[in-house]
Amino acid sequence: METFDLIIIGAGTAGVSAAMRASEKGSRVCIIEQQKIGGSCFNKGLYPIQLGLNLLKNNKSEFSRDGGVDFKKLFATITNTTSSLSQLWEKKLIDSGVTIVIGRGLPLSSALVQVRSNKETFDFGAKKIILATGSDPVSLPTLPFEDDIIVPMDDILRTKSIPERVFLMGAGHHSCETALFYQKLGSKVFLTSDQSRLFPDQDPDAIDYLEQSLKGLKIKLLLGKKISSYFNNKESLDITLAEGVKFQVDKIILNIDRQGNSDDLDCETLGIMRGARKELLVNDKLETSVPGIYAIGSVIGRKSRPGVSIEEGKIAADNAMGKDRSINYDLVPFIVFSESEIATVGCFSDQAHYKGFRGIEGRVESKDLDFSYLGHSKDGFFKIVADARSGLVIGGQIISPNASQLISLVLLAIKKGMKVGALASLNNEKSGQIEGITVAARLCSKAIKSSIKV
Repeated sequence: METFDLIIIGAGTAGVSAAMRASEKGSRVCIIEQQKIGGSCFNKGLYPIQLGLNLLKNNKSEFSRDGGVDFKKLFATITNTTSSLSQLWEKKLIDSGVTIVIGRGLPLSSALVQVRSNKETFDFGAKKIILATGSDPVSLPTLPFEDDIIVPMDDILRTKSIPERVFLMGAGHHSCETALFYQKLGSKVFLTSDQSRLFPDQDPDAIDYLEQSLKGLKIKLLLGKKISSYFNNKESLDITLAEGVKFQVDKIILNIDRQGNSDDLDCETLGIMRGARKELLVNDKLETSVPGIYAIGSVIGRKSRPGVSIEEGKIAADNAMGKDRSINYDLVPFIVFSESEIATVGCFSDQAHYKGFRGIEGRVESKDLDFSYLGHSKDGFFKIVADARSGLVIGGQIISPNASQLISLVLLAIKKGMKVGALASLNNEKSGQIEGITVAARLCSKAIKSSIKV
C-alpha cells in the first residue's frame, strides 16, 4: 500500500493551496478530486463572475448582439477559459510533485484513505489528512429551487436566458459582484439583505462607497428587508417584502445559506464532529475533533472566498507538517471587485480599540493624487491606520482600480511590524497608485504627532 505524508480530499482553492504548500516544504502529497481541479471557485464562484465582468468591460463589442449581450458566447468563453485555468493548475500541481487521483476519497481512519475510482477501490496510507470537500447551497423552505426561476448562486452559468429583472437574495462579496455582472448584462437588479448594511463589520466609509456605487448603477438595494411572499403568475414572479414593498422579477438567485459536503465522509464512524449545517467543526489550528485530520474551505461552515481558502490551506498544511500555527482572519484581505475595487485588511480606526489599539488614520482622496489624472478613476480613497502609542501599522482601506493588488503592501507592513513612518517613506513613482498608500501613511504619521502634542 502506497503511503503519503499528506492526503488532501478535494481540489478546490483550499485543497490546492494546502497541496502546493506541503509539497514545497518537502512533503509527499496526494490530492483526491472527484471532478476537475479548481472546485467551485473556477466553475461557480469568483473566477467566472470576475472574468465575465472583465470581458464585458474590456471586450464588450465582441459579445454584442442586436443591441444586447450574446450571453451564450460570453458564457462559453468563460467556461473555456476557466477550463484552461484548471488545466494550468493541474500542471502546477504535477510539476510540484503532487500526485493527483481522480475519484472519491473516504477517510477510514486518521492514517488510511480509501479511493473509489472507475469502479475500482484501493487504499492509501496517510500520516495526516486534510478535508477540503466544499459545500452546497441550501434553499429556503418558502423558496425551493426551481429550474431557471429560483436558482442558487452556483447555477448562474446554467441560465437559459438573461432575465429582464433579477432578484438577488443575500449579501456578501459574491452577491455584490453578481449584481454588477447582471447589471452589465442589461438586467434590472434588486439586491436584498436582512442586515441594514451590506457589510456591517467593515469600514463604514468603504461600505458607504460600495452602496452608493451600486445605487449609481441603478441596482436597487433593499437592505434590512426580508421576503414575505412570492407568487409565480407564469409571466413573472410577484415579490412582497415584509415591509410591504412589492415588485416583479423574472428570476430569483439565492445566496442565503450553504451546508458542508460531509455526508460521504463517514464522520460519525470516525468521530469527526459536525455542526447543524453539516459543517466540520475545527479548532483555531483547523484540526477536527480527530487528531491528524484537518478541514479547510467552505466545508467548515463559511461562504467560500479564495483569499480565505488559500490562507486556510497554508495554515492546515503547516500544522499537518508539525507546525503550531493559528488562523488569523483579520490578516486576510477583504476584497470586493466592484467598479473601483474595494480592499481592506486589519483594523479600521473606529474598531481598533476592540483589538487593544488606539487607532489613528490618515486618508487621501484619489482625486488628489497624480494617477487619477492619467486616465484612472478619480473616485475612491486610501486609508492607513496605525496605533497611536506604538506607531505600528494596524490596518488599511483602499478604494481604487487596483485595490486588490495594492492591499498586499499594507498587509506586508502589518505582518512585518512596520511603523507608519517607514511606510510613508517608501520610494514610489508619483504617477502610480502606490502613492496613495504612502501619502495616507504620511498623513497618519502627522495625525499621531499632533495627538501626542495635544
